[in-house]
Amino acid sequence: MIIQHLFVYGTLRPNLASSEAQQLLAEIKIVGSATVQGTLYDLGDFPGVTKGDGIVHGDLLCLSHIEQLNPFDAYEECHGISPLFTRSSTKARLPNGVYMPAWIYLYSRDTKTGIQIMSGDYGQYIEERFKE
Repeated sequence: MIIQHLFVYGTLRPNLASSEAQQLLAEIKIVGSATVQGTLYDLGDFPGVTKGDGIVHGDLLCLSHIEQLNPFDAYEECHGISPLFTRSSTKARLPNGVYMPAWIYLYSRDTKTGIQIMSGDYGQYIEERFKE
């Protein structure tokens, strides 16, 4: 089965994306909000997800062809001897309860220096952090 969706939870979410990330998203169709199972961390300049039992909130994007992942792989530093993230498959749950197979970028390094985001929502976490 060819996976045609990408689940994004942090700096690639359309409402949180920097200008660099906005350029990556320009050719991508946004399906809407979704959740996946995992553990979300604040790692300083960006968030990261690892496998876990929590719920992570994000957005589901629809790819028109697999090659669209190449610039995302570069953005997430997926290549080399010690990649920052690894692209992995998951199941994203839409608000209507339907599950879609999707790609996700999982954090590949040690999370000991990170802060677990208990809400599982990086956007909400950032909002609350800037209120203080």
